[in-house]
Amino acid sequence: MNILKTIKKEESDFETESIEIVKGYDFNQKDTLNRIYLYYNSKYESGEKDDQGDKKYFDNINRSPCNVGTKEIDFDTKHIRIQTAGGGSPLQTWFFERDLKFWMKDKKFGQVLNRLFHELPIFGSVVLKIIDGTPYFVDLRNFIVEQNADTLSEANYITEVHNYVPVEFRRIGKKKNWDNIEGVIESFRESKKDFITVYERYGEIEEEDEKGNKTYPYKRIILADVKSDDNDSNDGMILNETEVDSHPYREFHWEKIPGRWLGVGRVEVIFDPQIRINEISNQQVKSSYFSTLRLWQTRDEGVNRNLLTDVENGEILNVDDEITQVDMADRNLAYYTQEIDKWLGNRDELTFARDVLRGERAPTSSTLGAVQIAAGQAGSYFDKIRQSIAMAIKDLLYEIIIPQFEKENNSEHTLRIAGEDLDKLNNLLIENKTRTRIFEIIKSEKRLPTLKEFDLLKGIIADKIKAGKEQLVKIPKEFYKNLKYKIDIDIVGEAIDTRTKSANILAALQAITADPTLLTDPLKKKFFYRFLEQGGISPIDFQPEQETSSIEGVMAERSKGAGGGVSRPSLPQGAVAGTKEATL
Repeated sequence: MNILKTIKKEESDFETESIEIVKGYDFNQKDTLNRIYLYYNSKYESGEKDDQGDKKYFDNINRSPCNVGTKEIDFDTKHIRIQTAGGGSPLQTWFFERDLKFWMKDKKFGQVLNRLFHELPIFGSVVLKIIDGTPYFVDLRNFIVEQNADTLSEANYITEVHNYVPVEFRRIGKKKNWDNIEGVIESFRESKKDFITVYERYGEIEEEDEKGNKTYPYKRIILADVKSDDNDSNDGMILNETEVDSHPYREFHWEKIPGRWLGVGRVEVIFDPQIRINEISNQQVKSSYFSTLRLWQTRDEGVNRNLLTDVENGEILNVDDEITQVDMADRNLAYYTQEIDKWLGNRDELTFARDVLRGERAPTSSTLGAVQIAAGQAGSYFDKIRQSIAMAIKDLLYEIIIPQFEKENNSEHTLRIAGEDLDKLNNLLIENKTRTRIFEIIKSEKRLPTLKEFDLLKGIIADKIKAGKEQLVKIPKEFYKNLKYKIDIDIVGEAIDTRTKSANILAALQAITADPTLLTDPLKKKFFYRFLEQGGISPIDFQPEQETSSIEGVMAERSKGAGGGVSRPSLPQGAVAGTKEATL
């Protein structure tokens, strides 16, 4: 079959045909996206001039709800926390989380999240294409999908359109081992096209096997839209054809309506308020043109001149009838104000972009309780959206990001630890190395160290480990292999402001001071940690650190006594041994 004709037919239907979601509601994805692009960028579908040739002004009311939506659903890589599942190693998970955070920062995954949260309220849907474990954004203007599919996995076809110049086409073609590269370029140079159009289609293809039976394999076909021979037919040139299990796309939606694939964004929701606001604004502009005119009237037919240009200041006019100024004042200003407020209120109701969420001062008649209730109700709506997006991102992490991270970090590598993490690491290393030294002493000297020797030994190790401001840790090969983990995304962290979080920290410190057993009693500890998590505070920050005695502290304690001096302490063999680089 002619696959190019099939693709062209699907493209034509996508651009021109509408689907009926219910009777009276027809939808075309291409037209909806075009209007979203225009409205978000303050452009009219009918052009910038009206019938009289005057400029049409665009009073943009959709950007503010989009910005509010971005702010309310946003979270960063710091809110992605790795927790140990049953049977896993907490120490292994601890290193895994820090290693993953460094890797995501290097891969600029935080920028991917920022752009995702920016575009999602605007278009209603965002598509990421996964290539070799790396996500890339798909331009929805060049994305053809069956309009009535609920998800991409349920679509009969998915086609992405690429437009290349010859240099870029040759570079990408060689990188991906495409066929017919030079033939496509030669055909393009003979045409009058501006770009080389390449279709990348995912879907079933009707074929026949050797026995003539029809089969429908799911294939990825990359095809250039050029003439394949000297006649007038255009069958295109296939660059690559591969049978695949699924498509490489990941979809994210703001809100979904059954019967259509494209999600519903903030711009689409307020199409009608935007249209009416523009009508009112331009009517007011037109009215201002007339209200600035200065016109006079008289019944005297002998007066036939311009009073603004033909009359000098102070001149006395000798006329048969009085000259009066025509009243050009606009008496509909109150109506304009009421109408605009009505439609702006409708916008806020549709998008939950209340004034309190936009950072504006509430009306003077509003009580504090009413403002708090409005903010809470709007926040609950955005919490639901944030949870939905977080679950989709969690699937992306499980299935794409973390497997790619494990693949790239499977060999031995070095992890740099600094800051607060350094203290936690130092305590782990001190305990581990002290335990190792004690076993060496028992093995070599056939005895247990005394308490004083143990304290001195631990102090020496602590001084060596805590000497630097950072620690280089060697992660062994396949250290993360078969790691049992689960991912928890903190989706409420951004919703807690700084003052609330500071108050929660102070309340936690006061609680610990009043009852120190909150960190030791198992039952109390469970409830206290739940309180910390609800307040946006990590319980790990309240873990008591292991105290280690330094050499100076132990020696000072030994120098104390009643009367005479003390003998020099004897150190166990190998007590001062150590390495500059920590290893696991």
